[in-house]
Amino acid sequence: MGDILQTGNERMVHYLTGLPNAGGYLQNISMLSRSKNLQEYTAFYFNLKSFGNLNIRYGADAGDKVLLQFTAKVSSFLEEDELLGHLGGDNFVALVKKDRKEKFCRLLNGIDATIRCDNRNEKVRISATIGLWDIDHDLREAGEVIGKPSIALQHAKYVLHKPVVKLTDEMLNRVSTQKSVLEKYQKALEDKEFLVFYQPKVDSMTNTLVGAEGLVRWKDGDKMISPGVFIPPLEQNGEIVLLDYYVLKRACEDIKAWIEAGIEPVTISVNFSRRDLLDQDLAKNIDKIITKSGIDKKYIEVEVTETVDEQEHGELAKFISDLYDMGIKTAIDDFGAGYSSLATLREFRVHTLKIDRSFINTDDFSWKDEIILKHIINMAEELKMQVVTEGVEREDQVGFVNNVGCYVIQGFYYDRPLPIEEFNERLRNKVYSSLK
Repeated sequence: MGDILQTGNERMVHYLTGLPNAGGYLQNISMLSRSKNLQEYTAFYFNLKSFGNLNIRYGADAGDKVLLQFTAKVSSFLEEDELLGHLGGDNFVALVKKDRKEKFCRLLNGIDATIRCDNRNEKVRISATIGLWDIDHDLREAGEVIGKPSIALQHAKYVLHKPVVKLTDEMLNRVSTQKSVLEKYQKALEDKEFLVFYQPKVDSMTNTLVGAEGLVRWKDGDKMISPGVFIPPLEQNGEIVLLDYYVLKRACEDIKAWIEAGIEPVTISVNFSRRDLLDQDLAKNIDKIITKSGIDKKYIEVEVTETVDEQEHGELAKFISDLYDMGIKTAIDDFGAGYSSLATLREFRVHTLKIDRSFINTDDFSWKDEIILKHIINMAEELKMQVVTEGVEREDQVGFVNNVGCYVIQGFYYDRPLPIEEFNERLRNKVYSSLK
């Protein structure tokens, strides 16, 4: 990378690597644009994988030395009219000519560095998660070269789970929609635009309603906004917990109204996001909401999704244990969807396992799935857990899950998620006399 593009202002460079920080990088972009057509370049935003773990294992000083080795090797790859910036931590940006972008991605796929540990050298391989944007128009503002590849990086890390992702129009549209969601969110909460629909859980042996899951819907004026649109941005910025508390309150209010109307409720399960675990008082707040509503805790079950992240696993186990001690039932959602382990059954004090739809979402049921499900259900029952299968839509699926020992079913075979008025009627007549 050419020195002619570097600024001498110390406030414009990163203290450790000496690379341009955000301000210095954008200044260099502006300088380069005077002599080069930026549409010949690809803008990169990349983040080092598991760098925090390296710092924990070897210490911050060793981590700094690895960063210096990493940036030296990346810098040596760049040509005079290409750029590299260090935004802080393990976040970097770069501008590389389009005909060299594949080589640059391969470089970032694994760079060897050396750490001195216990009087000997240890080799570590540093790789990056990459977002990139092929610049396709004259820049409206220099910040696009950071902002646009950062959108691709967010999709790489949190949506697509891929090491390299290129920015698309679909991603830009999604970000625009998410921005609109976040701008409307607080007022929508205040105006109670969010509705709770209830999807029945049915005992398939008697065709009787035995429970339901409360699912949030957003009625924005005359249109319904899909949860797939508003849930992800709320999870990313951490505001999902406000919505989850809101749904719990609404469910408690509905249960109380049913009791006062002389209708016997069923247990309602309410979802809480793993992001909610950042709230240290999550279990206490859930307990307060239920207690304040005046209903019996037996009518509420808190649903959470298992995780493979070690830190989140510990936080989730404590959260479930706290709820258990408070007399609040819990359920593990989507069990078997990812990297489920027996540790989940052993460590989590849950009341219910919800078998993921992936086991039955086929036209040809696998004998392996049958064996696995039988053993999961047997273990769960011996551990005094209830089992629910979700996503059941067909009669043959009902037969399959019944055959492996699960009889409580949630899915379109019995009912879609119902608005409160329709669910009220279902509560009054809990037996399904005719099916599709």
